[in-house]
Amino acid sequence: MKSFAVKSLQRSLRTSTPNPIPKSITRCSSTQASLYKKLTSRPPNRIFDDLSPMLSHRLNVTLADFLPPSCYPRGFDRNNPNPNVERRHARYRTLPPGHHLVYFPTQVPDSELLPDGTDSVQSPGEPFVRRMWAGGSLKFSYGDGVRFDYDSDSDGFWCEEQVTNVAMKGEGDNEKAFVTIERRISEDYSKRDEVPSHDAIIETRDLVFMKRKSVAAAKEAATRPDKVVKPAQEPDFSVSMTPTKSLLARFSGLSFNAHFIHLDPQYAREVEGHRNLLVHGPLSLILMLSVLNSQLKENEGIGSFDYRNLAPLYANEEMKICVRRDREKRSRFNVWIKKSGGGYAVKGSALV
Repeated sequence: MKSFAVKSLQRSLRTSTPNPIPKSITRCSSTQASLYKKLTSRPPNRIFDDLSPMLSHRLNVTLADFLPPSCYPRGFDRNNPNPNVERRHARYRTLPPGHHLVYFPTQVPDSELLPDGTDSVQSPGEPFVRRMWAGGSLKFSYGDGVRFDYDSDSDGFWCEEQVTNVAMKGEGDNEKAFVTIERRISEDYSKRDEVPSHDAIIETRDLVFMKRKSVAAAKEAATRPDKVVKPAQEPDFSVSMTPTKSLLARFSGLSFNAHFIHLDPQYAREVEGHRNLLVHGPLSLILMLSVLNSQLKENEGIGSFDYRNLAPLYANEEMKICVRRDREKRSRFNVWIKKSGGGYAVKGSALV
C-alpha cells in the first residue's frame, strides 16, 4: 500500500500542471517593465530659474482673498506692490513653504505640448494620455521654507528632475501608469554631486496616467456621485474657501501650466469626465502648507510633508483645509482637505 501510494503521488506530480499566471498580471508586468525602462532611461531634465521674488509675491496676491491674514507668509503686505521693500536690508529671503511649485516649470514651446495642454517630458505616451497629480512628498533641508541668498553673486538656481519609478494598476480600460518623479532643487548646481546635502528641496511627485475615455464614459463619469470617506478626527484649525475659475486661471499662468482640465470646462467635462474645472494638485498642496505654517510656533519649521490626492477638487465648490497636531508625537501634524460633501480630497502629514 505504501509503495502504491508513493507511485501514485509521483505520477500525479509528473502529469499535473501549475496554475497559469493570469494574463492580466503578465500583461501588467510586461507593460510596467517596458515603461520603467523607457522612462527611467531618459536623461535628467535640468531646469534653470532665477527665483525672482516677484513670482512668489504674485502668488501671495493671488491667494490673498482665499486665505485669512493669519495664513499669509511673514512680511507679505497685500497693499505693497514691491516685495523687496520689507527685506531690502536682509541678507536672506525665505521662500514660503510650497512656493517653489510656481518656479522651475518644464520649459517647452507651444508646438511641443500634447493635445491636453501638458508636456511630454515625463509622459509614458499612448495609450496613457490622461494625466492627474496623485500625490508626493517634500523634504526641506533648511526647515521653514527655503533660504536663498539674494545678495550673493549666484547666477541662479537649478532643478534636476528624473523618473525614478513606474507602477501599473488596474487592467483593460482602467489600467493606469503611476509615474514617480524626483526633483532636486539647489542654488549651485555645480556643487550638487560634491555636496548632496546642498539640495534645498527634495521633492517626489506621483503622477497617474490613464487611458482616454469614450464620449459615453466621460458623460457617465461627469454625473457620477462622489464617494465620501469622512475624516475620523476634528481639526485644531481649519480654513474654508471656494476656489474660483479666475483663481485656477491665475495659478495656471503663474505655474506655466496649460493643462485644459484647469482652464476649459467643456474639455474637463466631455473629454476627461469631470463635472467642472479641477483645482491643481500643486495649488492644493500650497494651500495645505500655508495653513499648516500658520499654526507652527516661532521656533518650528516644516521639515517634511507627505500627501495623497484621494478625490478631485472642483471650481466653485467649497473646500476646507484642516490641521491637527498629533496628540502623542507633537512634532507631527495631520493635514487634510475636505470636499464640499465632507469627504477626504487630500490627506497629508508633516514633520516639523
